[in-house]
Amino acid sequence: MTENRVYDYILTPEELKEIWAKYGKPGEIAPGTKAAKKRNHRKSQQNIEETEKSC
Repeated sequence: MTENRVYDYILTPEELKEIWAKYGKPGEIAPGTKAAKKRNHRKSQQNIEETEKSC
């Protein structure tokens, strides 16, 4: 059976900035482009509005 190993990487702030510039920060679609809000957010907002209208 194969043993699962966990590796930790310690990066300097300069290395981290370089990686972020190349691949983007967590939560970004592309470097410098923030990710859109969750798709289901708008659906839930519409559902809330529809239920408020029907009451």
